[in-house]
Amino acid sequence: MAKWFRFLKRDQPLSVYFFAVPRLSLNIMGYWPEKSGDRLPWRSIVNFVILAIGVITELHAGLRFLDQQQITLALETLCPAGTSAVTLLKMFLMLRYRQDLWAMWNRLRSLLFDIRPELPDQRQIRLNHSVMAARINFWPLSTGFFTCTTYNLKPILIALVLFLQNRDDDFAWFTPFNMTMPAVLLQSPFFPLTYIFIAYTGYVTIFMFGGCDGFYFEFCAHLSALFEVLQSEIRSIFKPYKDHLELSPEQLYNLEQRMRAVIIRHNDIINLTMFFRERYVIITLAHFVSAGMVIGFSMVNLLAVSNNGLGALLYVAYTIAALSQLLVYCYGGTLVAESSAELCQVMFSCPWQLFKPQQRRLVLFLIMRSQRPMSMAVPFFSPSLATFASILQTSGSIIALVTSFQ
Repeated sequence: MAKWFRFLKRDQPLSVYFFAVPRLSLNIMGYWPEKSGDRLPWRSIVNFVILAIGVITELHAGLRFLDQQQITLALETLCPAGTSAVTLLKMFLMLRYRQDLWAMWNRLRSLLFDIRPELPDQRQIRLNHSVMAARINFWPLSTGFFTCTTYNLKPILIALVLFLQNRDDDFAWFTPFNMTMPAVLLQSPFFPLTYIFIAYTGYVTIFMFGGCDGFYFEFCAHLSALFEVLQSEIRSIFKPYKDHLELSPEQLYNLEQRMRAVIIRHNDIINLTMFFRERYVIITLAHFVSAGMVIGFSMVNLLAVSNNGLGALLYVAYTIAALSQLLVYCYGGTLVAESSAELCQVMFSCPWQLFKPQQRRLVLFLIMRSQRPMSMAVPFFSPSLATFASILQTSGSIIALVTSFQ
């Protein structure tokens, strides 16, 4: 067990941190990207079918509660149902773009680790981003795991309390999530198996969220590292000529060749970013829409059960988990945008005037292309910390509005 969580330590090799949480989560579910020609792991199909059954039965139960005008139960059911439905979409898209994600992952690894020669500060940049990505990715996975476990233990804890209080008349078993199941499966001897099946659907959702969302943030963190490595490389290129007033033809030629290599590498990073963004556009958009609905449902339910300690704990955990997943996307988008935009400032601060007029076009080309920050934008919005702050502000307004009607 300790070997699995080595990425939480600081003194591990870089290979331990590289996509540690996404690899762990997606390997468990059978969705880690593989190259063309590899057969799908059987557990990926099994988990997809299990979650599909869970989503259909949960949505049916939620709509039935709405039809019966049981609003609290409907919101309590539709909240995890929406999360599971988006997870099902993520599972489909992870399989759909399996080969593309594998190719992007390998290209990212080559850009990140095949740096020759490597400066000490460049290695530190890669280490800092790798450790940060592993630890931040572990946070939403752990909060989601805690939330799912709370859901799964809630019926057992309630039954235990009623048993200890000798309230046999009120004793009744119910499932962790509200799903429409045949009556025979909710009775002995099948009820324990049904309970385990329903509980497992929650863990499928959690590990797929941890894997898919973690893959997104890890990719963004390493793209940011690549932009910062380029900044370091530009500084190192011009550092020997900082006090020069003019360069010899040989020095100009060497400087030009190194600048051309930087521009080629910059273009590769931009192309990789755009290709990755296109593959994740549907996932990002669906995640933000579902997370907004989940946060709204959770807050309404939290205010409705504020006098119920266990229920309040459940929805607090659910809200924290949803906000943590949103933060992963928003912070990842901010890292890419800020590091890519800073490249033009670094370039402008170097003694680029040492170039001849014809060679200065390389500098202008790099500055012009990096003046427009790389964005992980999807239709209607762009994931960033500013977007996350707006979501928090809107959530606070909703809480204040609902509270005023109580």
